Amino acid sequence: MKTKKLLARLRDFLDADRTQQEREIDSVRKVLKDLRDKQRKFEKKLEEKPDRDDREEIEGKLRTIRTQRTKGVERLRALSRREADPKEE
Repeated sequence: MKTKKLLARLRDFLDADRTQQEREIDSVRKVLKDLRDKQRKFEKKLEEKPDRDDREEIEGKLRTIRTQRTKGVERLRALSRREADPKEE
């Protein structure tokens, strides 16, 4: 293979990795948005002053959602850093 063709294949390979990262970033952002919407829905339910059992259940779901959103934000930041400076890998 000639050098030009090899360089083209390398570029395609590196672009594919970047494209995959962009898709993953978009996916994580969508999940974070959905989780934020659910969180707001449960917070609104808490404001309605439900009975004790329902309140505990809603608070448990809120804790889970907050934890997952925190993990998602950390993942998004890691992906963004990796995308901004791919040389550090």
